Amino acid sequence: MQRLDRPESWLAMQGFLVAFVWEMLQMPFFDMDHLSGWQQTKNCALASFGDAGIMVFSYLIARAFAGRQYWLHDSRPGPLATYLATGLTVTVAVELLAVRVPWGWEYSELMPKLAGIGLVTIAMWIVVPLVSLTLAARLTRPHST
Repeated sequence: MQRLDRPESWLAMQGFLVAFVWEMLQMPFFDMDHLSGWQQTKNCALASFGDAGIMVFSYLIARAFAGRQYWLHDSRPGPLATYLATGLTVTVAVELLAVRVPWGWEYSELMPKLAGIGLVTIAMWIVVPLVSLTLAARLTRPHST
């Protein structure tokens, strides 16, 4: 099987691109005034790689749950729920750590929060992975594996 025929490959690429757009657009919700525009862009790119990695990890967990690689072509809700729940769990854990350490990030006054977690970040994990998964599904063919 060619690497680009795998959903994980397309999810990584689409996930990075969609996440990067989201990361850039959510900048007003973070306090990064001390960084230059270039530094902010680099940080958003790095965060987007991390986001794509979380999406691929979540996909692999859902794949194990579903028992097949091409579950994204099915209409069964279990693998999708597993994908979203895994990513959301990882995202919340990262956020809880990052906002509490000096090398992490800070929310601006604009960020709505629930239990100390930015709601824009939670919304990101619902919107970006679903869009990325939809794009990956369009670019792969279902197989029996």
